Amino acid sequence: MRKLMIVCGGQSTENLISRMSCTSVLKNLHRESYDLTLVGIDLSGEWYLLDDMQEDLALDSWLEGAKPIEDVYHLLKQQDVVFPVLHGLYGEDGTIQGLFELANVPYVGCRTLASSVAMDKIYTKKILETVGIPQVKSLYVKKRYDGQYVVVDSQFNENKDVVSVVKEKLGFPCFVKASRSGSSVGCYRVDEETNFLDILHQAGQYDSHIVVEECIDCIELETAVLGNDDPIVSRVGQIMPHGEFYTFESKYEDEESQTCIPALVDQDIQDQIREYALKVFKAIDGHGLSRVDFFLDKKTNQIYLNEINTMPGFTKISMYPQLMADYGITYSDLIDRLIALAFDR
Repeated sequence: MRKLMIVCGGQSTENLISRMSCTSVLKNLHRESYDLTLVGIDLSGEWYLLDDMQEDLALDSWLEGAKPIEDVYHLLKQQDVVFPVLHGLYGEDGTIQGLFELANVPYVGCRTLASSVAMDKIYTKKILETVGIPQVKSLYVKKRYDGQYVVVDSQFNENKDVVSVVKEKLGFPCFVKASRSGSSVGCYRVDEETNFLDILHQAGQYDSHIVVEECIDCIELETAVLGNDDPIVSRVGQIMPHGEFYTFESKYEDEESQTCIPALVDQDIQDQIREYALKVFKAIDGHGLSRVDFFLDKKTNQIYLNEINTMPGFTKISMYPQLMADYGITYSDLIDRLIALAFDR
């Protein structure tokens, strides 16, 4: 019986989503196959041993009765494998993956480099440009240490006249996104030039790297990748948000938002998306799993990459386990396969 540590919570804005995901993982885990240790990380970065029989880790009471862990590294060294059900900064960005590497313990998901690259939309774009993955027009806006916002060009020159550059290169409306955030946290649509700086400062509260993208009338499509050397790619799913775009609220709180598998688009488009998804996964040196998201322009049928998510949501409504179920892999078997893949390192 393998010693399995599952880690949830974390210091990012997605702490709650992580706990929702972990609740679903625990309910679907083949517990008889593992010697389980459940660990929670609170927003301040403290690690705790949790009661793994809790019904809902998303409750505010999730830390009641928890025991502080005094020697995290020692506990890690005792494990056979770790499943970090963590989203966002310090959980999905290569940080904790580096700790697992130092402890020489296998873990579920992408390695340090892939996690770091995929977490930062700016650098994801730069790498995927080299392999010909189509992307919407965008700009990199950096919040400097002195608080000044600048547009950084392809040669890393800085321009302080951010509004003028955005107006000239992209126009309005446009989207402003915190580069290293997920679950649509720090993502805003800007319809008017007069609102741009205020919204830019809001995004700057989440990250110093900010992506500004052109706005297209699009369908949001997602596919799931599973594997190491020879990964499989699921069919394409379609997001049907209730509202202008897929916000945090529409993902997790709005019951009128829906998903559809397979997507309601032509098969040749789905085939192209699956081909792109595999190339994206390989380009970042993916390992284990990823969900790869795309836009489809309603007017031109042009496909554009949105992002690659190296630790996608595992909640009961999340697209990744739904896509894998559609492929024929149940949630419980998916967990087993991910853990098995962790040992190929």
